[in-house]
Amino acid sequence: MSLDLDRHDTICALATGREDAALAIFRVSGRDAENVLDAVFRPYAQGPVAPFVARVGRLVDADGAVLDEVVCTYFAAGRSYTGEQSFELSVHGGHAVKRAAQARLVEAGCRLAEPGEFTLRAVLTGRLDLAQAEAVEDVIKAKTQTASQAALQSLAGGLGDAVQRIRDDIVDVLAELEARLDFPDEPLGEAEQDRLAQTLDRALAETTALLGTARFGLKLTEGARVLLYGVPNAGKSTLLNGLCGEEKALVHDVPGTTRDVLEGLADIGGVACTVVDVAGVRRGPDLDPVEKMGIARAEAEWRRADVVVCLCPPGVDRAAAAELVLDHERPVLFVRSKADLDPGAAGFDLSVSAATGAGLAELRARVASFWGEQGDSADEVLLTRARHHAEMEACRAALGEARAALAQSMPGEVVAGELRRAGAAIDRLVGQDLDEDVLDVIFSRFCIGK
Repeated sequence: MSLDLDRHDTICALATGREDAALAIFRVSGRDAENVLDAVFRPYAQGPVAPFVARVGRLVDADGAVLDEVVCTYFAAGRSYTGEQSFELSVHGGHAVKRAAQARLVEAGCRLAEPGEFTLRAVLTGRLDLAQAEAVEDVIKAKTQTASQAALQSLAGGLGDAVQRIRDDIVDVLAELEARLDFPDEPLGEAEQDRLAQTLDRALAETTALLGTARFGLKLTEGARVLLYGVPNAGKSTLLNGLCGEEKALVHDVPGTTRDVLEGLADIGGVACTVVDVAGVRRGPDLDPVEKMGIARAEAEWRRADVVVCLCPPGVDRAAAAELVLDHERPVLFVRSKADLDPGAAGFDLSVSAATGAGLAELRARVASFWGEQGDSADEVLLTRARHHAEMEACRAALGEARAALAQSMPGEVVAGELRRAGAAIDRLVGQDLDEDVLDVIFSRFCIGK
């Protein structure tokens, strides 16, 4: 992706799906957007262009021939999504019309936008900070209501506001220290040193609290894999159907019904979980080649899983199930299955009956506990990306060094240097220090038109 950081071009893109539909929307943004609009659009009602007012008219070619009847909405510079002058055309959603509309916009002076280029321009014009821009993608890709709420909170500036409070404390202490560096004959008094220490303690506490949300926040955006594992005929397929709320797997009481890997999507604790059903696993010399292949795939899925639910039907004790465990690098729940047939669950973490639904709520809660609990408030700000987590870790480390240096009465230059490191990490997080390589990575994952 070649980034147009100077925003020389006026860009356009189809912002809706490429399949046929009733309507389709094209977006245009850039310094020549109004000229492009004048070239391609003929409103039925004459008059001055009014921002945010939809007008009905015709999309025309260079000779004035009508290509489609459309609805156009114009956005003035500073009041649009990108911060530039822009407009949207709602056209009929057939393939031929969309192809003609796109060709006409390009002919009139637009360049086809790269993935995420509209949102990139919103960052470059200051309409969004970088964390808000990433939240745009998270809103689009959210698979659970909890993930959507977290993304909307960041899009509204929640994360930016949270880190700005930390940055304000850093700037407060840094300004005092640098003023003292200019006047070395006026050392910090005890009261002033205590105030600066308290300010750094507050910044450290807020940074640590924010980092504490990352475990759950990362799962919201990355999702999780929950593996249903165990001996043949343990009820894995029935449990897959129960957790996903639909018939994803063929269920039969004959052992070995599942031979391949089956997947379904389930909302577990607000996290979009891929629940994986695999062939039953057993050891011994009398395995046929097909069963061996199924077991090999099951063991491969073990190594991809975030959580393993090891199902043990009546007649299989925990010790026998433990022999199937491949490693201890991921959490394993030992679960008594088919509890409606045998309620005994001694030695197991819990018992379930996928047939009746008994124990499924507890199973969901136990699985969700491995990536942390959701906060008490839907308004809680979360770190939902590895990049955010890394920058806040860098900020906390630098703040810790600054606090220790202050406590040891080290030279102000030492404390100030660490505070600058902490502030730089925050600036990178919200995009006040724009790095082209980082921008390329972030926006290349966006969809066209956003």
